[in-house]
Amino acid sequence: MKRTTILILAVLVFAVVLAGCSTTPDSVHEVVGVVTGVTGNLTDIESFVVLDSEGNSHLFEPADGMTVNGAPPSHLRDHLVSGETVRVFFHEGSSGTRIADDVMDA
Repeated sequence: MKRTTILILAVLVFAVVLAGCSTTPDSVHEVVGVVTGVTGNLTDIESFVVLDSEGNSHLFEPADGMTVNGAPPSHLRDHLVSGETVRVFFHEGSSGTRIADDVMDA
């Protein structure tokens, strides 16, 4: 019986330690506004800027695989021209850079 109790305690301690070591994913944030700038060439976007309703500019770098309403990131240029409002879902990188995960019509 004593061995079973020790084994159970060891498993519980291991589970608590393992839970304490797990990392949580970066929090996802969102910004709604109009695209006011796009940097990069016709096919590859390096960064873009969104102006929110309070007048704050937000600089984003696209994440690998980011889409704009399912289209490639270069579609941001269409939003730059049209002024159509977008919703950007992003997380903050380790250096504080805002990494855009997805962009949709707002």
